[in-house]
Order: sequence, then C-alpha cells, then structure tokens
Amino acid sequence: MSAAKKTRFGGMPPKYNFVFNPYPDLRFSRCPFCNRKAGQRKVPLLIHVDPSRMIALNYTCRYCQHCDLLVAHKDEIEHLLYDLFNDYDPQAIGNDYLVVGTAEKGAWREGLKQPKAMAEMLPYVHDFKTYYQELRMTQPGWYGPNQEPLVMKPPESQEWVKGRKIGDIANLDNFY
Repeated sequence: MSAAKKTRFGGMPPKYNFVFNPYPDLRFSRCPFCNRKAGQRKVPLLIHVDPSRMIALNYTCRYCQHCDLLVAHKDEIEHLLYDLFNDYDPQAIGNDYLVVGTAEKGAWREGLKQPKAMAEMLPYVHDFKTYYQELRMTQPGWYGPNQEPLVMKPPESQEWVKGRKIGDIANLDNFY
C-alpha cells in the first residue's frame, strides 16, 4: 500500500513548523511546545490575502530550534498588512489571509528590486511542515484536582477589520 502524496504549494522542500500567537499582550521567550529557550529568525513569510493578493513579508518570528517552530504574532502581522494595504489596496483590509510558507531570501531580495509574478516565485517557496492554527492559553489561577483550566479567548483584531480606514483608529500608539 502506498502512502498518499501530499500536495505542495511551493517548489522547495517543506521547512519549519508554524503557529500564530493571537494574544497581543503575551509574548514567548520559550517555546510553547517544549518549553526550551526560543530565539528569533527573520524569514520572508509568504501571505495570501483574499481574493488574489500574495505578499512576501520579511518578518522576525520567535524560533525554537528543537521543534523547528516559527511563532508569529498575529497582531504584528495584521498591523504590517494594514499599513501595506491602506496605501496599496484599501478594499483588501479585513479580508481573510493565510500564511502559506516562506520564500528563499535571495528570491525575496530579487523581488524587491524587480517584482515577479507568482509563477516565477513558486519554485523558491517552502511550504510549512506543520501548520498549527493558533495557540491557546489557559487562564491563570488555582484549579481543583478534577477541574479543567479555562481557555483564554483571543481578542478580536483591532486593525484588520473590513471597512476600516486610517482615521477610524483613535491612537495606533496604544497598540504597541
């Protein structure tokens, strides 16, 4: 019996595991899975924004070498996307998006000098080995022996909201 072949988006072998941190007030200095000290890694994340926009965003993620895990902060990604699309395509603000994988640094740098079509970039894209949706944190406090900890609900997005314009946000300095 043969194993099912997994369809890949990019032309390069899969690289990194990926997870979003949806909590703007919680950051990780340790890996959320193995609890070892996490470093940082700056990688060009390839992001698809509905309906048909692809963005290669050079972003510094938390990185666990042991788990080969990139942790991206959802609020920071959305802030960068908001800034980009506010000037470029305001109608796309608030649309669904998906971090598809990472691009090779050299191809990303060439794309900055001379923009490329998506078909030209695909051979230089790494899919993720595993894509975990979002981290979930439990609420702190004391729990009895038979009591499950409550899961903290992530806050709603403040910037990446459909129909939002630059003047709608009172003070962006409060977000960071």
